Amino acid sequence: AITRIHSVSKADAMLPFLVEDAARSEKEVEASQDTDRPFPRLGQELRLDHRWLDLRAPANNAIMRIQSAVCQLFRESLYSQGFVEIHTPKLIAGESESGAGVFTTDYFGTTACLAQSPQLYKQMAISSDLNRVFEIGPVFRAENSHTRRHLCEFTGLDLEMAIDEHYMETLE
Repeated sequence: AITRIHSVSKADAMLPFLVEDAARSEKEVEASQDTDRPFPRLGQELRLDHRWLDLRAPANNAIMRIQSAVCQLFRESLYSQGFVEIHTPKLIAGESESGAGVFTTDYFGTTACLAQSPQLYKQMAISSDLNRVFEIGPVFRAENSHTRRHLCEFTGLDLEMAIDEHYMETLE
């Protein structure tokens, strides 16, 4: 039987926002502004500071579930065709792709880069008799843009296979 409980830190009594407020569309929030009980506007910074709560909004939660399902279907399809999943380094010594911007950081006194592509590692795997390989993982591109929707990081669904005689093998 439990005889004693100690609280290390107490949670705030009020949440920073309600899930219901995070689930409302901008159109609903805007339409409510001239009423006697307008819905609150939740800024991006507030939502990101409390991402654990924002992910409970049905649309945000669905994004995570859809992403998971897409990756699962990708894996299942490739496994059924004899592919092997590999996991390549994401922190590397130099640029992995020419022509694309790269994120750099100091790594114990040496410059390191975030991987822009797993291409080199997929090709090495093919050369080492893993004839069909794939990876699902983050890809980083440090390309300057003036848009809010520009992707500097995305999940790549990459595959590579050996061609024995003709490129039409890829369609079989």
